[in-house]
Amino acid sequence: MTKIAKYGFVLSFVWVGFLLAISFMEAWVKFRAVSLDLPIGLDVGVHVFGALNMIERIFSAMLLVYVFINYTDKVVVLTGLTIFTFVVAQSGYLLPELNQHAQLIIMGMVPEKNSIHHIYVLMEVVKLVALLVLGFRQVRIFKQA
Repeated sequence: MTKIAKYGFVLSFVWVGFLLAISFMEAWVKFRAVSLDLPIGLDVGVHVFGALNMIERIFSAMLLVYVFINYTDKVVVLTGLTIFTFVVAQSGYLLPELNQHAQLIIMGMVPEKNSIHHIYVLMEVVKLVALLVLGFRQVRIFKQA
């Protein structure tokens, strides 16, 4: 394993930082601002989560290549695949659905209720746990090398 490859856990923990800052803090803190109405908050959210998703797509591609080139550890491979799969599902289906739902609200319409937001939040929680497991497992392997 090359020297740079040994420090792959840094990507996992930087990603954890992004998730904690945006998905688990910014998203709900924003709606506590009394002066921010729902349509504007949703418009900001669409842009922020779009930017996060772009970063996550880059990180997940890097992670997938990195994991398959440098690891045989089953936990690392399984968590890497889980994270990649979740990012693909969020990018390809959940975010477009959430964005469409938000656009209807921004336009003053009342969209049908659905469970997409709950599924997205659940996937964010599982992704966060998987990233933590992956990162700590990578650190353990790093220390053994």
